[in-house]
Amino acid sequence: MRKPDVLVVYKESAYTRYYYSRQLAGHLKKGNYWKIVQGSHQRHNETLKGVRETLKGLGIGFKLVLRNQIQLLKRVDETYRLVVSVGGDGTLLDSSHHLLKIPILGVNSDPLRSVARFSGCDLGTFSRTLTAYLTGKLKPVLVSRLEFFVNGKRNEWLVLNDLLAATLSPAGTSRYVLKIGAKAEEQMSSGLWISSAAGSTAAIFSAGGRVMPVDSQKFQYVVREIYQKKFGPRRLLGGILPPTQALEVVSRMKEGRIFVDGTNLVAPFKLGDRLRVGVSNFPLKVIGLKKGV
Repeated sequence: MRKPDVLVVYKESAYTRYYYSRQLAGHLKKGNYWKIVQGSHQRHNETLKGVRETLKGLGIGFKLVLRNQIQLLKRVDETYRLVVSVGGDGTLLDSSHHLLKIPILGVNSDPLRSVARFSGCDLGTFSRTLTAYLTGKLKPVLVSRLEFFVNGKRNEWLVLNDLLAATLSPAGTSRYVLKIGAKAEEQMSSGLWISSAAGSTAAIFSAGGRVMPVDSQKFQYVVREIYQKKFGPRRLLGGILPPTQALEVVSRMKEGRIFVDGTNLVAPFKLGDRLRVGVSNFPLKVIGLKKGV
């Protein structure tokens, strides 16, 4: 049997998840939202089917894997020629954590409801985009990622979107010392966002950050809901940093956490732990991504 060249990572639709929860499904069927969920499910399945048929038509061997099962695969970067992500940004984010060198092509499986900033195509343009890449006419865009160290040990997860350093409970106070260059400041807040340029339109933007060109190598930070009464006015509240600089955080929390690209990847950040964040030397190669903002 021919070795597959492409790994196709796909999400499980909300409809599929809800279908097996009878109580939730019964509640949703009373409103219009259920129709929305069904429509999204249908479009997603049609896209996944179209991707499979296109790959078969091009004579490309492939392997299918659910988004939450990719961590069970070994040496993805060495085994496949490229990854095709079918879903939205969440599916591509989960896939990206297993890639160092091979490129990824995101296929937006529901353009009517999904933003999918990282997606290079949808079903209608998938064949054309893939062929352009395979023939060398379309080069991947190098998207800067962040890396982080805890107590000097590098974490295996590369950050495509953002990192949140905060206490365990969203209602709790995050206590830490923030260090940037020669400046250091003790802070109490709702947490600290640290974002790549690619992630600048996500949570950090809602928290007051600035949108950056997706192919920029700079990164930024924003402090959430700073508490200034105890220590007085704080100055290190946000900013854009060059790729040569690092940001450091010392935990003053018993139950601190580091959330990577959402809620699926979480690392402990205990009292006295030292976090160091900077730009990685391994950008993600994204096919079909538009440069600029």
